[in-house]
Amino acid sequence: MTAGVKTLPPLAATLPGDETDFSRELDDRVQERFPVGSDDKALIAELAAERFVPEFRHGNDANASVFVWTGLLCTKIVRVTWRADSSGVLTQVKGSYESKCQ
Repeated sequence: MTAGVKTLPPLAATLPGDETDFSRELDDRVQERFPVGSDDKALIAELAAERFVPEFRHGNDANASVFVWTGLLCTKIVRVTWRADSSGVLTQVKGSYESKCQ
């Protein structure tokens, strides 16, 4: 019975090693998958397909999209941030992972 169970998105589901290294590994994956110079529309579409939710921008903050997984004792937060120029070309992209346990 796994219907309706929310799992981590493919971008973060198979992070190897210790959880303390997850943020660095996720950042590497995001930069490899969506390199600077690529189209931000592809990044946005892929994040939407993996059930990331856009976060509101404040002022000149970077764009961001987040996936939050809430378990019984822990919450896992996967975030991708990026900046693009006026033509939609990525100028910066980063990934981060955070785990908060009670």
